[in-house]
Amino acid sequence: MLRFAAVLLEIWLLPLPAMAARYPSYGTLQTTKSDGVLNVVINNTYSTINLFDMHVQSDLANLIETLQANDTDVRVVVFSKSVLPLYDTGFPDMLFPVALLWNITQLPQATIAVVEGRTRGIGNEFLMSCDMRFASTSPLRGAMYLSRLIGRGLTFEYVLSSADVDARTAARVGWVNAAFDTSRELHQYVQALAARIALFPAAGIVATKTGINAVTRPSRDVLVQDAQNVIAALVPTPPVQDAFKRFLQVTRNQSIGPMELNYGAEVRRLFN
Repeated sequence: MLRFAAVLLEIWLLPLPAMAARYPSYGTLQTTKSDGVLNVVINNTYSTINLFDMHVQSDLANLIETLQANDTDVRVVVFSKSVLPLYDTGFPDMLFPVALLWNITQLPQATIAVVEGRTRGIGNEFLMSCDMRFASTSPLRGAMYLSRLIGRGLTFEYVLSSADVDARTAARVGWVNAAFDTSRELHQYVQALAARIALFPAAGIVATKTGINAVTRPSRDVLVQDAQNVIAALVPTPPVQDAFKRFLQVTRNQSIGPMELNYGAEVRRLFN
Protein backbone atom coordinates (compact mmCIF):
# COMPACT_ATOMS: atom_id res chain seq x y z
CA MET A 1 0.00 0.00 0.00
CA LEU A 2 2.71 2.48 1.00
CA ARG A 3 4.84 1.61 -2.03
CA PHE A 4 1.85 2.17 -4.29
CA ALA A 5 1.13 5.47 -2.54
CA ALA A 6 4.73 6.54 -3.04
CA VAL A 7 4.51 5.90 -6.78
CA LEU A 8 1.29 7.89 -7.01
CA LEU A 9 2.86 10.69 -5.02
CA GLU A 10 5.77 10.93 -7.45
CA ILE A 11 3.33 11.21 -10.34
CA TRP A 12 0.97 13.68 -8.68
CA LEU A 13 3.74 15.98 -7.51
CA LEU A 14 4.83 16.69 -11.06
CA PRO A 15 4.69 20.40 -11.86
CA LEU A 16 1.12 21.32 -12.68
CA PRO A 17 1.88 22.52 -16.23
CA ALA A 18 2.90 18.95 -17.05
CA MET A 19 -0.40 17.61 -15.78
CA ALA A 20 -2.98 20.18 -16.69
CA ALA A 21 -3.27 19.09 -20.31
CA ARG A 22 -4.92 15.89 -19.08
CA TYR A 23 -7.84 17.76 -17.59
CA PRO A 24 -10.85 19.49 -19.12
CA SER A 25 -11.48 23.21 -18.89
CA TYR A 26 -12.96 24.81 -15.79
CA GLY A 27 -16.21 22.87 -15.79
CA THR A 28 -16.80 23.26 -12.05
CA LEU A 29 -15.45 26.81 -11.79
CA GLN A 30 -17.25 29.97 -12.84
CA THR A 31 -14.80 32.83 -13.37
CA THR A 32 -15.19 36.57 -13.90
CA LYS A 33 -12.40 39.15 -14.08
CA SER A 34 -12.58 42.88 -13.44
CA ASP A 35 -9.92 45.48 -12.61
CA GLY A 36 -7.26 42.99 -11.60
CA VAL A 37 -9.58 40.78 -9.51
CA LEU A 38 -10.51 37.27 -10.63
CA ASN A 39 -13.61 35.89 -8.90
CA VAL A 40 -13.81 32.09 -8.94
CA VAL A 41 -17.07 30.44 -7.87
CA ILE A 42 -16.85 26.71 -7.18
CA ASN A 43 -19.98 25.03 -8.50
CA ASN A 44 -19.59 21.26 -8.68
CA THR A 45 -22.58 20.18 -10.74
CA TYR A 46 -21.38 16.58 -10.46
CA SER A 47 -22.31 16.64 -6.78
CA THR A 48 -25.54 17.61 -5.04
CA ILE A 49 -23.54 19.02 -2.11
CA ASN A 50 -20.77 20.85 -4.00
CA LEU A 51 -18.23 18.20 -3.01
CA PHE A 52 -14.56 19.18 -3.23
CA ASP A 53 -13.81 16.11 -5.34
CA MET A 54 -11.46 15.31 -8.21
CA HIS A 55 -13.67 17.22 -10.66
CA VAL A 56 -13.07 20.41 -8.69
CA GLN A 57 -9.44 19.63 -7.96
CA SER A 58 -8.65 18.94 -11.61
CA ASP A 59 -10.27 22.19 -12.72
CA LEU A 60 -8.35 24.05 -10.03
CA ALA A 61 -5.14 22.50 -11.35
CA ASN A 62 -5.93 23.94 -14.78
CA LEU A 63 -6.72 27.34 -13.33
CA ILE A 64 -3.58 27.40 -11.22
CA GLU A 65 -1.44 26.61 -14.25
CA THR A 66 -2.82 29.71 -15.95
CA LEU A 67 -2.36 31.88 -12.87
CA GLN A 68 1.19 30.64 -12.35
CA ALA A 69 2.14 32.32 -15.62
CA ASN A 70 2.10 35.49 -13.49
CA ASP A 71 -0.36 37.37 -15.65
CA THR A 72 -0.14 40.87 -14.18
CA ASP A 73 -3.72 41.54 -15.29
CA VAL A 74 -4.80 39.38 -12.33
CA ARG A 75 -3.41 40.47 -8.99
CA VAL A 76 -6.08 39.07 -6.64
CA VAL A 77 -8.08 35.82 -6.80
CA VAL A 78 -11.27 35.48 -4.74
CA PHE A 79 -12.59 31.95 -4.24
CA SER A 80 -16.18 31.34 -3.17
CA LYS A 81 -18.81 28.65 -3.62
CA SER A 82 -22.19 28.48 -5.30
CA VAL A 83 -25.45 28.43 -3.35
CA LEU A 84 -25.30 24.65 -2.90
CA PRO A 85 -25.45 23.70 0.78
CA LEU A 86 -22.09 22.13 1.58
CA TYR A 87 -18.44 22.68 0.80
CA ASP A 88 -16.95 19.48 2.07
CA THR A 89 -15.40 16.13 1.31
CA GLY A 90 -15.51 12.69 2.84
CA PHE A 91 -12.48 10.38 2.80
CA PRO A 92 -10.26 11.96 0.13
CA ASP A 93 -7.15 10.60 -1.54
CA MET A 94 -4.68 13.05 -0.05
CA LEU A 95 -1.78 12.67 -2.47
CA PHE A 96 -2.94 14.80 -5.39
CA PRO A 97 -4.34 17.56 -3.12
CA VAL A 98 -0.92 17.96 -1.49
CA ALA A 99 0.48 19.21 -4.78
CA LEU A 100 -2.62 21.26 -5.48
CA LEU A 101 -2.62 23.04 -2.11
CA TRP A 102 1.10 23.73 -2.28
CA ASN A 103 0.73 25.34 -5.69
CA ILE A 104 -2.09 27.55 -4.42
CA THR A 105 0.25 28.92 -1.75
CA GLN A 106 2.81 29.55 -4.50
CA LEU A 107 0.52 31.64 -6.69
CA PRO A 108 1.88 35.10 -7.53
CA GLN A 109 -1.57 36.59 -6.89
CA ALA A 110 -3.07 37.37 -3.50
CA THR A 111 -5.74 34.76 -2.75
CA ILE A 112 -8.87 35.26 -0.65
CA ALA A 113 -11.35 32.55 0.36
CA VAL A 114 -14.98 33.37 1.11
CA VAL A 115 -16.32 30.81 3.60
CA GLU A 116 -20.04 30.12 3.55
CA GLY A 117 -21.49 26.77 4.49
CA ARG A 118 -19.85 23.81 6.19
CA THR A 119 -16.18 23.39 5.37
CA ARG A 120 -14.31 20.28 6.46
CA GLY A 121 -11.56 17.92 5.38
CA ILE A 122 -9.76 18.81 2.18
CA GLY A 123 -12.27 21.61 1.63
CA ASN A 124 -10.94 23.30 4.75
CA GLU A 125 -7.33 22.62 3.77
CA PHE A 126 -8.03 24.39 0.48
CA LEU A 127 -9.22 27.44 2.39
CA MET A 128 -6.15 27.30 4.63
CA SER A 129 -3.89 27.35 1.57
CA CYS A 130 -5.34 30.71 0.54
CA ASP A 131 -3.67 33.85 1.87
CA MET A 132 -6.79 35.18 3.62
CA ARG A 133 -10.17 33.79 4.70
CA PHE A 134 -13.40 35.59 5.59
CA ALA A 135 -16.50 33.80 6.83
CA SER A 136 -20.16 34.07 7.64
CA THR A 137 -21.72 31.75 10.23
CA SER A 138 -20.06 28.51 9.11
CA PRO A 139 -18.66 25.49 10.97
CA LEU A 140 -15.09 24.54 10.05
CA ARG A 141 -12.76 21.64 10.76
CA GLY A 142 -9.26 20.87 9.45
CA ALA A 143 -5.66 20.05 10.33
CA MET A 144 -2.75 20.28 7.87
CA TYR A 145 -2.17 24.04 7.68
CA LEU A 146 -3.98 24.90 10.88
CA SER A 147 -1.18 24.92 13.47
CA ARG A 148 0.67 27.72 11.67
CA LEU A 149 -2.47 29.85 11.96
CA ILE A 150 -3.82 29.21 15.45
CA GLY A 151 -0.96 27.52 17.30
CA ARG A 152 -0.14 24.02 18.46
CA GLY A 153 -2.40 23.85 21.51
CA LEU A 154 -5.61 25.01 19.84
CA THR A 155 -4.92 22.80 16.84
CA PHE A 156 -4.65 19.75 19.09
CA GLU A 157 -7.85 20.78 20.89
CA TYR A 158 -9.95 21.09 17.74
CA VAL A 159 -8.45 18.21 15.74
CA LEU A 160 -8.27 15.61 18.51
CA SER A 161 -11.80 16.43 19.68
CA SER A 162 -13.06 16.40 16.06
CA ALA A 163 -15.21 19.39 16.94
CA ASP A 164 -16.72 21.87 14.53
CA VAL A 165 -15.74 25.50 15.07
CA ASP A 166 -18.17 28.34 14.40
CA ALA A 167 -17.11 31.37 12.37
CA ARG A 168 -16.96 33.76 15.34
CA THR A 169 -14.65 31.45 17.27
CA ALA A 170 -12.59 30.87 14.13
CA ALA A 171 -12.11 34.62 13.74
CA ARG A 172 -11.19 35.04 17.40
CA VAL A 173 -8.41 32.44 17.25
CA GLY A 174 -7.13 33.40 13.79
CA TRP A 175 -8.54 30.51 11.76
CA VAL A 176 -10.23 33.11 9.55
CA ASN A 177 -9.47 36.82 9.28
CA ALA A 178 -12.97 37.99 10.20
CA ALA A 179 -16.55 36.74 10.54
CA PHE A 180 -19.67 38.55 9.34
CA ASP A 181 -23.31 38.28 10.30
CA THR A 182 -24.66 38.31 6.76
CA SER A 183 -23.55 37.11 3.36
CA ARG A 184 -23.98 40.62 1.98
CA GLU A 185 -21.60 42.13 4.53
CA LEU A 186 -19.11 39.36 3.89
CA HIS A 187 -19.03 39.80 0.12
CA GLN A 188 -19.00 43.60 0.29
CA TYR A 189 -15.96 43.57 2.55
CA VAL A 190 -14.07 40.98 0.51
CA GLN A 191 -14.70 42.72 -2.80
CA ALA A 192 -13.59 46.06 -1.36
CA LEU A 193 -10.43 44.48 0.05
CA ALA A 194 -9.67 42.69 -3.22
CA ALA A 195 -10.12 45.91 -5.20
CA ARG A 196 -7.75 47.75 -2.86
CA ILE A 197 -5.04 45.09 -3.08
CA ALA A 198 -5.39 44.99 -6.88
CA LEU A 199 -4.38 48.66 -7.04
CA PHE A 200 -0.80 47.78 -6.14
CA PRO A 201 1.90 46.48 -8.53
CA ALA A 202 2.02 42.73 -9.14
CA ALA A 203 5.72 42.62 -8.25
CA GLY A 204 4.98 44.04 -4.82
CA ILE A 205 2.33 41.40 -4.16
CA VAL A 206 4.72 38.62 -5.21
CA ALA A 207 7.52 39.95 -3.00
CA THR A 208 5.19 40.30 -0.02
CA LYS A 209 3.89 36.75 -0.41
CA THR A 210 7.39 35.35 -0.79
CA GLY A 211 8.55 36.94 2.44
CA ILE A 212 5.50 35.95 4.47
CA ASN A 213 5.43 32.40 3.09
CA ALA A 214 9.06 31.90 4.04
CA VAL A 215 8.27 32.15 7.75
CA THR A 216 4.64 31.02 8.03
CA ARG A 217 4.02 28.14 5.63
CA PRO A 218 4.80 24.44 6.15
CA SER A 219 7.55 23.23 3.84
CA ARG A 220 6.61 21.09 0.87
CA ASP A 221 8.57 18.18 2.36
CA VAL A 222 6.51 18.34 5.55
CA LEU A 223 3.25 18.22 3.60
CA VAL A 224 4.47 15.32 1.47
CA GLN A 225 5.58 13.35 4.52
CA ASP A 226 2.26 14.04 6.23
CA ALA A 227 0.30 12.71 3.26
CA GLN A 228 2.55 9.73 2.59
CA ASN A 229 3.67 8.59 6.04
CA VAL A 230 0.74 9.62 8.22
CA ILE A 231 -2.51 9.79 6.28
CA ALA A 232 -1.81 7.14 3.63
CA ALA A 233 -0.45 4.81 6.32
CA LEU A 234 -3.41 5.36 8.65
CA VAL A 235 -6.27 4.84 6.19
CA PRO A 236 -5.85 1.05 5.69
CA THR A 237 -5.59 0.28 9.42
CA PRO A 238 -8.44 -1.72 11.03
CA PRO A 239 -9.65 1.08 13.36
CA VAL A 240 -10.01 3.53 10.46
CA GLN A 241 -11.68 0.96 8.24
CA ASP A 242 -14.08 0.04 11.05
CA ALA A 243 -14.94 3.71 11.58
CA PHE A 244 -15.50 4.16 7.86
CA LYS A 245 -17.88 1.18 7.75
CA ARG A 246 -19.71 2.54 10.76
CA PHE A 247 -19.91 5.95 9.06
CA LEU A 248 -21.58 4.40 6.01
CA GLN A 249 -24.04 2.57 8.25
CA VAL A 250 -24.93 5.61 10.33
CA THR A 251 -25.33 7.88 7.31
CA ARG A 252 -26.90 5.19 5.12
CA ASN A 253 -24.33 6.35 2.59
CA GLN A 254 -26.18 9.66 2.23
CA SER A 255 -24.32 12.97 2.23
CA ILE A 256 -27.02 15.28 3.57
CA GLY A 257 -28.14 14.11 6.99
CA PRO A 258 -27.55 14.63 10.72
CA MET A 259 -24.03 13.16 10.61
CA GLU A 260 -22.81 15.49 7.88
CA LEU A 261 -24.78 18.55 8.92
CA ASN A 262 -23.79 18.26 12.60
CA TYR A 263 -20.59 16.27 12.40
CA GLY A 264 -19.01 17.78 15.49
CA ALA A 265 -21.87 16.50 17.65
CA GLU A 266 -22.65 13.31 15.74
CA VAL A 267 -19.12 11.93 15.32
CA ARG A 268 -19.23 10.21 18.72
CA ARG A 269 -21.79 7.79 17.31
CA LEU A 270 -18.99 6.21 15.27
CA PHE A 271 -17.14 5.15 18.41
CA ASN A 272 -19.86 4.29 20.93
